[in-house]
Amino acid sequence: MHKIFIIFITTFLLITLVDCTSRKGESHSVVEVVDFGNVQTCKSSELIRVERFLPLETSDRCLFGSIDQLEVWKDRIYLLDTYKTNAVLVFSATDGKFIHKIEGTGNGPGEFLSPHSFWIDRSDGSLYILDRMMSKLLKYDLESLDYEEEIKLPDLAPLAFCVPTEGDYLYYFPLRKNDLFCGKQYVEADKEGNVLSTAYDALASGKILHGNAAPFYSYGGKIRFCPYFSNCIYEWMNDSLKVCREMKWGNRTLPEIAVFEKSEDSGDVMREILSSDYIRFLYVYENRAALAVKYYVQKDLYLSVYNKSSGQVANVKAAAVQDDLGLGGLFPMPVGTDEDLLVGSLSLLDMEEKIISPELKACLKQADEEGNPVLVFYNLK
Repeated sequence: MHKIFIIFITTFLLITLVDCTSRKGESHSVVEVVDFGNVQTCKSSELIRVERFLPLETSDRCLFGSIDQLEVWKDRIYLLDTYKTNAVLVFSATDGKFIHKIEGTGNGPGEFLSPHSFWIDRSDGSLYILDRMMSKLLKYDLESLDYEEEIKLPDLAPLAFCVPTEGDYLYYFPLRKNDLFCGKQYVEADKEGNVLSTAYDALASGKILHGNAAPFYSYGGKIRFCPYFSNCIYEWMNDSLKVCREMKWGNRTLPEIAVFEKSEDSGDVMREILSSDYIRFLYVYENRAALAVKYYVQKDLYLSVYNKSSGQVANVKAAAVQDDLGLGGLFPMPVGTDEDLLVGSLSLLDMEEKIISPELKACLKQADEEGNPVLVFYNLK
């Protein structure tokens, strides 16, 4: 990376006591600290190396409005769109052709109205969809996408979920006045909704519903997640919870707990956060090669990246990244991962400059300017 924005990562080992309990008690862990540093300016070519472009098919049956969540597994791409279709759409990871979609149609068996997030259980070939509004968790066969069964929740409307082991489910709940879990936000339950263990003492920030709908992800066979308004990544293993990574951003921070304690009104709290220079709304993408974090400060979108091989980091404002790769003036902000690659997205409709990249030009012959986006698979420099 270019010397004007490279900051060598501050990585050191700290022995910490994680402030949480589980069925097996307190958990000690070794924490890696990643300081992304203060915001820098840079060019696209100093951040990423593009491996390939993939235009997603556009037709009346598969036109979508947003990518709220994206997962790549084997030869398929699964993405959630809550803006236009309220569906999980499936495309070929090879040529971008549309395969199938599961869309909200009602409240009957196997139906949902408002999908919040999904999870792919790679161990048994299942796809789960959470409808938070209807408090439903539905299971589908990953290959055929046929409905199989409904999983009973331990309480209404969890913020997020994952499937750590076959037959067990892990949920992330908001802090509520009539709390069933004694102030714990992470609840492990079986398919009948019976609570097996709890973890993570809720802070005052736990009452604010403002964060990534899919904060859980699989990494190295373990489950990892980043709670709302937290700079820590936790790992769930053997029914216990531990911090495995702490993130810093130079002189910029997330809101202090005192901000959340000032008022019981969520609107007042969010107005203060939105009017200040606090970091909020984190999206964490991690694989063996990289860690990437999207976040907002007021109304501006930022990106922090950490190249695990070189130990180099960067922290940039998305709109300020200079496009010297000829991508129409845009930067492909990450929306998911594919093995050791990050996956970004480019909307042709949003492009402000002429496309120069020969590879992107070639793939645009298959794309519709007002249709679905082009996915960009890339490495960090």
